[in-house]
Amino acid sequence: MDNSYSVFVNTTDRFEDCWEPFFKLFSVYWPDFNGKIYLNTEYKEFKYPGLNIISVQNCTKNGDADMVTWSECLFRGLNSIDTDIVLYMQEDYFFNGKVKNEIVQQHVDLLKIDNIDCIHLTNASGGAPYLDTEYAFLKEVGKTAKYRISCQAALWNKATLVSYIRKHESPWQFEKFATKRARLMNHRFLAMADSFYGGNLIMPYVLTGIIQGQWKEEVVQLFEDYNITIDFLKRGFHTPNKKRSFYAKVRSRGPKLYKELISYIDLAGLRLKSFIQ
Repeated sequence: MDNSYSVFVNTTDRFEDCWEPFFKLFSVYWPDFNGKIYLNTEYKEFKYPGLNIISVQNCTKNGDADMVTWSECLFRGLNSIDTDIVLYMQEDYFFNGKVKNEIVQQHVDLLKIDNIDCIHLTNASGGAPYLDTEYAFLKEVGKTAKYRISCQAALWNKATLVSYIRKHESPWQFEKFATKRARLMNHRFLAMADSFYGGNLIMPYVLTGIIQGQWKEEVVQLFEDYNITIDFLKRGFHTPNKKRSFYAKVRSRGPKLYKELISYIDLAGLRLKSFIQ
């Protein structure tokens, strides 16, 4: 068994309808992975034949799933892992092409021996500016990049990832404010160079199979191809650019403002600390 890194699948019990298709496609498209897979559940447990899945069940001890935030669950889950390097994924990143296991391992080795904190494994993360590096297929994600930190598939130094978590933040706030925090830190973030794409994806998958709680239509044919049965009516399908009423926007925005204020105060503290240093 490979103990150099583990796969961490961030999820919630409300998305358990994703687990069967996720792991079936995992077994199809990544058959040579033989390490541990941590499924970051709250209470539930899941198994799939041939895969070493460890259900974290991070709310079992406290019984507080209704109160705990997304970031708190992430923090608890990561701290249950026994490897220093993790490959972060989410439960609706459905593989649709073969994972290049040897290249993933090469990148794991880079994290172990070099001063690298994160390697984004898709071209859906990071964003310009990209800087040249000493590696043929890796670019450095510049400090002003829009998504220097994202929730797409990436290899992480676990301690670095944990250091960016603020327990009050939602996933969208985490991407936004962790990226801002990363501009003030000296961590090194790399991403796959564009020259490596065009049929050469390391980890081909549907970039978010569920949007705002509803299925992306892209998964329908994929599931049919592998005899995966899902009752799509329970969630329905996401309609792109669907307009919300002004009342709905205000109602959803209000509770977020306080948490964002906390994140901005945290940023101010980091800026002051970096200025003093």
